[in-house]
Amino acid sequence: MLAITKTAGLSGICGMEVTVEASAERGLPAYHVIGLGDTAVKESAERVRGAILNSGFAYPKGRITVNLSPAWVRKSGSHYDLAIAAAILATQGLFSEEKLSGKAFLGELNLNGEVQGVRGVLPMMTGLRGKATEVYLAESNRKEGSLAAKESGTRVVAVKNLRQMVAMLRGEEEKIFYAVEREADFTEQAEKEEFTVPDFADVKGQQAAKEAITIAVAGGHGILLIGSPGTGKTMLARRIPTILPAMTQTEQLETSMIYSVAGKLSESMPIMRQRPFRELNRTTTPAGILGGGLDPQPGEVSLAHNGILFIDEFLEFGRQRTELLRQPMEEGEIRLIRRGQHFVFPAAFSLAAAANPCPCGYLGDENHPCTCTRAQIDKYRARLSGPLCERIDMCVEIRRVSYDSLTAPLTGSSAEMREKVLRAREAQSARLRGTNIKCNAKMQARELQEFCRPDAEGQAFLKLAYERYHLSPRRYHKILKLARTIADVQGEEEIRQQHLAGALQYTRFFEEEA
Repeated sequence: MLAITKTAGLSGICGMEVTVEASAERGLPAYHVIGLGDTAVKESAERVRGAILNSGFAYPKGRITVNLSPAWVRKSGSHYDLAIAAAILATQGLFSEEKLSGKAFLGELNLNGEVQGVRGVLPMMTGLRGKATEVYLAESNRKEGSLAAKESGTRVVAVKNLRQMVAMLRGEEEKIFYAVEREADFTEQAEKEEFTVPDFADVKGQQAAKEAITIAVAGGHGILLIGSPGTGKTMLARRIPTILPAMTQTEQLETSMIYSVAGKLSESMPIMRQRPFRELNRTTTPAGILGGGLDPQPGEVSLAHNGILFIDEFLEFGRQRTELLRQPMEEGEIRLIRRGQHFVFPAAFSLAAAANPCPCGYLGDENHPCTCTRAQIDKYRARLSGPLCERIDMCVEIRRVSYDSLTAPLTGSSAEMREKVLRAREAQSARLRGTNIKCNAKMQARELQEFCRPDAEGQAFLKLAYERYHLSPRRYHKILKLARTIADVQGEEEIRQQHLAGALQYTRFFEEEA
């Protein structure tokens, strides 16, 4: 007898429909899974058999063949268990083909028949959009599944064990359909959530640095903080989450899909509401940065999607690994090829980095003389290539705080900075309405031509700077974008000379100080 059920698989962070066909035939006892399944899929034989028998149901005594279609796509994971079990039970006549019509199953089975939660439910539910009207999954995946159901129109049925699922399919137990609880005012709820990160007001002095960070966040620009050890670079960078604008509903779902595939969502946190802030360290491998593996998983650049990727001691990170950031910073995504298949992971992040100005760390410090030679300084700076340097919008020098600033009252709170960020973002949203661009840093040539035209004095100043400093076209465009953001933060519509001068100041990398 042949029975057919539906489930879903993953390709990167994209869900896809998978059809499960189970055929029970006479013959010697045997179990075969076909359709390019990995070890976890092939091991389903024992999990499904144990779950069926320990749930009190009969298991076919003959030859069982399970086909996962489409057969040309590799399948991985244990989430196929529930769909395979449903198909095998259907071959035993426990329920008709009509009972399985329009239904899909996602879950791992224990040997006692309990249904365990799996990762990737959010994108898999999206892949079932229009393919299934009901999806059966584990209790622990209920909230995540219901969020996806809101978007797809699919109803979610949470089950604790195999017996309960069978009872529901046979009509012996009432189904409970779960929908997103107005959990749903995504943006509003995100706004109300409190940050666990300390406030910018805790950082004494450094008003210029705070202003620069405000501009960077307001326009989605990458920023490099350069200063001597102990000047507060890391302290400043780790407070950036407190001024980030709330994610839109679409951004929350995009980010949550990545975290779902990575297995970083939980029952208590079924969706990412705050923008990610990911921190790299020197032990992070290239695969950890970009993603990869036989069963490709998102790396840190993808986990930072719609948020911030922070790298401390940037120039100690290693040129080989910093160069890996060039593609995602330029294209906003990572493309991987594994076992003949193409995988695409989103990676539209803003870079925040901190670095010392030289090997000893005290170049330009007023209180500590630099002990580095010119050759050592040049070699140190060469760790950051020119192409990567040009992809960083802003470079800010962090000076040592004076005693008077250190003892002064707290100023420059996160709330004040965030208010400026939100006001600038509102101006950008209104200006860029009708495009796929979310912030000034992502503007292309057409938007630059339309929205970044300085006044006459500004144009003359920019021409002079372009010729004097031998700016590249890429740097020229970054100055325009940055000047646009500075004007937005200041609440001005027109780009003036002072905005361009400020932008030019931020684009200088490592002043020549010997």
